Amino acid sequence: MTTIEIFKRELIIRNYTISTVKTYESCLKIIFENIGEHPSLDQIKDFLATIKGYSYHKQLVGMIRNYFEFVLKHPLDLSDIPYPRKIYKLPEILSIEEIQSIFEKCQNLKHRTILSLLYGSGLRMGEVLNLKISDIDTSRMVFNIREGKGLKDRQMPLSEQLLDLIDRYIKQYTPREYLFNGQQGLQYTSSSINQLLKYYADKAGIKKRIHAHKFRHCYATHLLEAGTEMSLIQKLLGHKKIQTTQIYSHISKSLLSKVNSPLQQIRL
Repeated sequence: MTTIEIFKRELIIRNYTISTVKTYESCLKIIFENIGEHPSLDQIKDFLATIKGYSYHKQLVGMIRNYFEFVLKHPLDLSDIPYPRKIYKLPEILSIEEIQSIFEKCQNLKHRTILSLLYGSGLRMGEVLNLKISDIDTSRMVFNIREGKGLKDRQMPLSEQLLDLIDRYIKQYTPREYLFNGQQGLQYTSSSINQLLKYYADKAGIKKRIHAHKFRHCYATHLLEAGTEMSLIQKLLGHKKIQTTQIYSHISKSLLSKVNSPLQQIRL
């Protein structure tokens, strides 16, 4: 086995998620290409000093720590390495009218069902891809999200509108295990979903950057604007902390519209 394969095996037997394993594998390849398989602490620090992105820096530090502990059997203390300053950016939101225009351009039943799950339920990309037919509970009108982020299960409400769409899709496409299959019966891919989203957004004349997670942001923001309580949105999204959900209060049109500028008291 190669060193990278050994590292992947160590992560898998410790129940790291598939996405984390893939991310750490990519990070380890970058470390090998830049500073070799047995880097010194100084070499690691010199390399990390060139990394400005907060999330990427954090991934590299986590990977390096695990690599030294699990593979090299020599735990490395990286506690004195500070993370870069995190830049907080608000997500860009599509209006309900823009969402509607995308749906109007999407006549493909399979694509329309995927769009409906992303926007109508606020699912993460991986949650849509991993959704199985057996996860749909029509007796209770819910569907089960198995091992979402943080390996946590949760349930989402299943509306009559969405159930009707899913029923029609299943009858036409006859998927087997997973709700959405790709070519040759495999799972649908994340790149395929993002490509179809961009395709229909372009047809609708939308210039904003489009990706699957944006529909999750739209779901949460539009729920908040419709009067849904923040604590309920937190549970629906599967957020561990309410602070993560509260970002949507900064971009809610209904909340922003309640603010009267003091300029209104001035005659211009």
